[in-house]
Amino acid sequence: MIKMAENKEYRCVHCGEPSGALFRTYGPSVLKLTKCKSCKNIVDKYIEYDPVIVMIDLVLMSREAQRHILYNTDFKAYWKLFIILTMLETYAVWRSDSLFSIAVNTFCGVKSNHTINSTNLNIPINISLPDAWSDNCKGWLGDGRGDDTDLFIWEKDFYVQFISTLSGILTFIATIHFLMKILQLFAVKHKVSCKQLVKAFSLADTSTMFALPMLVWGNTETSPETRLVHYSLVFIYSFIVFCNVFTVLYEIPTLVILPVLFASTAVKYFTTFHMTPILRGFVT
Repeated sequence: MIKMAENKEYRCVHCGEPSGALFRTYGPSVLKLTKCKSCKNIVDKYIEYDPVIVMIDLVLMSREAQRHILYNTDFKAYWKLFIILTMLETYAVWRSDSLFSIAVNTFCGVKSNHTINSTNLNIPINISLPDAWSDNCKGWLGDGRGDDTDLFIWEKDFYVQFISTLSGILTFIATIHFLMKILQLFAVKHKVSCKQLVKAFSLADTSTMFALPMLVWGNTETSPETRLVHYSLVFIYSFIVFCNVFTVLYEIPTLVILPVLFASTAVKYFTTFHMTPILRGFVT
């Protein structure tokens, strides 16, 4: 008796063509992987691979491994991963220890004091921000966090930053989806559900885990330049991963994804920058 792993949402990891099955079983110990009708390759070679191999290929930004996770696996815990990664990004921004925080601290002139350990760079060029932006800079000074023993105020400020960071991430996702909807009016339509979009974001955002070494082992003696280099490399790597994942998801050339990703990233940080002072104004 022949049995098939049937699912109309399966896709070939090589070309992205839909497939009705990943394998066929001809008995309790006989299994044959399905070949793609389009490219003639095995639909999904990763179903026989060890998960460690899959993880290594994901780190190496293999689009085949990304298709395997997005389409051919039961990836149900994506929302848990989404929350964990959002909290990680929130912690980095709240601790003023991220590339975004370095930019804010530098342009807003936020200095270290007894309530905040900020990382900023000395830029010889005098950059004047718009008045509205300068007013919002005051919300990043951290004066409302209280002294070191007032843990309630620190915890409250973390939740404020979490809401602000989450707003930026949701804006990022919504902007990408909106812009891709517009672009797909002039190209072959490929429907992407909100569930698939959040899955893709969670998969791509795992690249921010490379910021953990600096967050865990970095200290006050670590120079701002070292932090800048580390977080810049993580940002570049993360940007490339996002580019690959969304290229796989929307099946659109990389040159089309790039400007969309640049615009969505700008909107994300713009939202976070302006949302944080507003929220802190409400709770103080």
